[in-house]
Amino acid sequence: MNNHRNALFHQLDNFVKHGRSFAMTISHKITNLEKLVILLIIPTYAKVSN
Repeated sequence: MNNHRNALFHQLDNFVKHGRSFAMTISHKITNLEKLVILLIIPTYAKVSN
């Protein structure tokens, strides 16, 4: 029973680690996307305001 519980905790630990790295990857991509959107909006806004 103890080995089964250790295996379960090991799987859970791996899941949490992969989940965190997956979340970090998504957040990194979102921030890059936001930077791109900001860089595209600023010149457009500057043209409209002139």
